[in-house]
Amino acid sequence: MSQAWYDRAIAPDGEPEDGCRPEEAQALRLYLEDEIAVTEAARLITLPTESSEDPGADLPNLWGVLQDALIELPNSQQKVVHLISNIQNLPDFDLDLHGKKRSGPLGRPSSSLWHDLSSFANNWYDCNWWYYQNEWRKKPHLYTSPEKRDQITNISRAEALFAHTNILGELVRYQGLSRLCDTLEDRKAVFEIEIYAVREWLVQAGDQLYDMSKTPHEHYLLFSNNDIKDMIAKHEMHVVSKDKRDLWQGSGGSSLERWKFWKKRLQELQGDKDLDEGTREIVREALGAMP
Repeated sequence: MSQAWYDRAIAPDGEPEDGCRPEEAQALRLYLEDEIAVTEAARLITLPTESSEDPGADLPNLWGVLQDALIELPNSQQKVVHLISNIQNLPDFDLDLHGKKRSGPLGRPSSSLWHDLSSFANNWYDCNWWYYQNEWRKKPHLYTSPEKRDQITNISRAEALFAHTNILGELVRYQGLSRLCDTLEDRKAVFEIEIYAVREWLVQAGDQLYDMSKTPHEHYLLFSNNDIKDMIAKHEMHVVSKDKRDLWQGSGGSSLERWKFWKKRLQELQGDKDLDEGTREIVREALGAMP
């Protein structure tokens, strides 16, 4: 990656809401170019935040550059995830409820700056809200460019890599199963876009999702069409969701039966002549990654 990417990541005129600090960009560059080890990179990239009078307020700048790298530097995603995991293992210091350093002797911390990766997950989900809301179904023409498709691919791959860690917690693994539900069970899915997300999840974390499917897991992200109908009847869900995931007529939650349905759907779609050859090739890659 050229120096230009790191230069653009730095906040102009030192305005923290517009980017990261020069020291953070430099530490990330040295690490991604294999000039320093991950343990040293974790220490260097977090030092400006630790030195700040208000670490909690400065965290979004650090999280922002790491999350941008995950989406914009796909060849470095595994290394960035490894770096975040090392940051998570750094020693913590005591913070008050507002994210500021406590004065006096250290006591039991109210929040953990590094171990809990405070606000990291919130930043990730907030910045990528359109991805989780399947915004392309409302305005598909805004998401069909190669650039937008690559962005969707990179978000999905980063999530699947997170699923092997506790960086985003257990929720991210349910997000992976939910992505398969949304795409393979819903006739309104914009397949030419969404199949890229499915492929990344199956290639990077298919074994993990399969293991989850061996045991029943109930979660709101895994509602079936029958669940949705029941909730609408009880006025617990808006009627606009009535046709969601309408191709699957089984129960909600994870199960091997549901997994087999997804596999059958991909088998059918790889021969679907309404899909272009490029999309069918992605389907074949997704299918080939399914245990």
